[in-house]
Amino acid sequence: MEDHCGRDLDRRLDRALEVLANGSRSLRVPPRYQTFLSVSAVEVDGQAVTGWAFNGRQLTLDSPAGWPVGPVTLWASWGFPSPPASLRALACSEVIRWLALSPGIQSEKVGEVEVTFSGASSTQTLSALTRSALKPYRRRAVGTLSLRREGPHGFGY
Repeated sequence: MEDHCGRDLDRRLDRALEVLANGSRSLRVPPRYQTFLSVSAVEVDGQAVTGWAFNGRQLTLDSPAGWPVGPVTLWASWGFPSPPASLRALACSEVIRWLALSPGIQSEKVGEVEVTFSGASSTQTLSALTRSALKPYRRRAVGTLSLRREGPHGFGY
């Protein structure tokens, strides 16, 4: 479910998170970790960094030189403090669905005995219903892109 949503849903407390800096003043935290993210400390090469500010998506450094190029370690907590009941219910329903199917069998029908075997893949996937129910928890694209076609007189149509 976390892979499908593109974010960590379970709470991770006081973990080291390594982010690569490119030398600019801002250091973007990957969207996967932005759910209820709180940063308690920042280190570069094991040394504490001061003068940083966090706005929920990125850290800015109050230094004209910016972040050094390379790994920056954030000590942070992220994920839902308490997973919503809907997420727990979806996880339970998927586990029940997976346990109800024998390995290699995609679906069964009792009347007129019908069995559909899945492909050679051994991995389970989320049901279409679960994928649909997870839409509110999926990462959304940031920003918009407006497209306009120019007409013969320079006007959009």
